[in-house]
Amino acid sequence: MTVPPSDENDGRTSPTGDKDVSGEPNAKPRKKWHERTSVTLCVAAALVLIGLGFIHVITGVTSSFGLPYDLVLKESFGYRETFVNARKIQSLPYSAAKLKHLVGIRALQRSGHLPSGVEFEAGMMAREQENLDEWQAEFQEMLGQAETCWQNRLQGSSQPSNADPESAPACNQRGVEFARQGDFQAALAEFSRAVRRDPTCADAFHNRALVCVTIGNVGQAAADLGQVIEMKPDFVEGYLHRGRLYVTMNNHDKAFTDFSKAVQIDPRCAEAYFRRSLIHYARGDQDKALEDVDKLRGFGVSVPVGFLQALHSP
Repeated sequence: MTVPPSDENDGRTSPTGDKDVSGEPNAKPRKKWHERTSVTLCVAAALVLIGLGFIHVITGVTSSFGLPYDLVLKESFGYRETFVNARKIQSLPYSAAKLKHLVGIRALQRSGHLPSGVEFEAGMMAREQENLDEWQAEFQEMLGQAETCWQNRLQGSSQPSNADPESAPACNQRGVEFARQGDFQAALAEFSRAVRRDPTCADAFHNRALVCVTIGNVGQAAADLGQVIEMKPDFVEGYLHRGRLYVTMNNHDKAFTDFSKAVQIDPRCAEAYFRRSLIHYARGDQDKALEDVDKLRGFGVSVPVGFLQALHSP
């Protein structure tokens, strides 16, 4: 007697589901779509990742094909600055852009989105310095501080007629007189003689620094001001003057330290705050520059409009 097939296996499979009645194994279940494509996606992702190591993707420009981005081969394989934002780089001061995005600048230059060459870089640096100088001069004018003639900052005192002519104060006073007459070599000789007689003669070091600045020897001037500061640790003008010299020597790190020391001694020293904000700006740290500007505003001190516009530019 034949047993009729049940509805569950429809006469094609055994109750265990391993084989159909003919003895053939069951067909494998079909894979889901993500199982079928996972390997392909992994391979594609790996190829894209490797590919990005060979190219820069430049945004903020229009390519020769009219696309809102451009591609340029890297000088060497790597992932540094794979994505280059041209607008961001071009909005930064050139020194800050070169410090933070040197690879990106080279990519922009190779793709023609930024001029290249030593002359171009020198021009960019010169224009940046012109802006900084212009803002500083405007700020000094806003403060109502006319530049004091350096001869008027010479420090000396008249000596009694019976004073020792070879004493440090006497040598320093002769140096002051020579300096005011324009005989700088004689003035330097007298100031040097004064500090040899008395290494603690701060006035002679200060005066020699002023003359050295006049003849262009800013390195010696900075060293002499350092001697004055060691003897007078709270001499704010000394830090300001040396900081200015460091700026002309493009030593912004030391200038920043001196301006910071000046505001530490005198928390309302407007010039130190402003000059420090310029250094922050040149470094590309606009947030820090704005903090110093806000300090000045809190004192009721105005800031050049051009500098404010540069700080708020995207």
